Amino acid sequence: MAEKMPQIVCIGRQYGSGGREVGERLAKLLNIPCYDKVLVTETAIQSGLSEAYIKNEDETPGQSRWFLSGNPFADNAALTDAFYSGSQVTYDTQRDIIHQLAQRGPCVFVGRCAAAILNRSDVVSVFIYADEEDCIARVMQRNNLTAQEAAKRIKHINRMRKKYHAFYADSDWGQPDSYDLMLSTSKLGIDGCVELIRDALNLPKEGASHE
Repeated sequence: MAEKMPQIVCIGRQYGSGGREVGERLAKLLNIPCYDKVLVTETAIQSGLSEAYIKNEDETPGQSRWFLSGNPFADNAALTDAFYSGSQVTYDTQRDIIHQLAQRGPCVFVGRCAAAILNRSDVVSVFIYADEEDCIARVMQRNNLTAQEAAKRIKHINRMRKKYHAFYADSDWGQPDSYDLMLSTSKLGIDGCVELIRDALNLPKEGASHE
């Protein structure tokens, strides 16, 4: 019997590479949900932390600085923080949400160590990267920054993502042996990456039995 086609795509990405856009376009093409920003909102609701905190800190492990959202049940988060940092509360909540969403069916996750969290045979993990100049140009346009400011921001966020991944996942961020696919938007374009991921989902894994 042929192995079941993977149903969940987890996308890691360099900052400024266009990885989020790849995930969104892939989900639209396959007519399945893309979970990225919704994770921020759901995590804020369930943890009592503010969305601003989640956006700024959920890829920065070990930070203890945090604030509450005005949620009337946020005192629970305050009590929890006596034992865990805000980042740990964020991670624990997002981990549970990711498992819940994955149970609903095929989907795309962007970031948040989703592949390592799920650790399932029906997951394809993808890393999206790009040439430095392309990342800088994209961040400059998106955030109205100078080239120097964009380069500094890219370096900082990629460093934080690497630390976050090392802290929570048993694999190395951005390294080939940590992913099923590594694709460059500089070489392939956003749509080219989307097409290659779609094609990969229809291929049996090497060594799969065809009996």
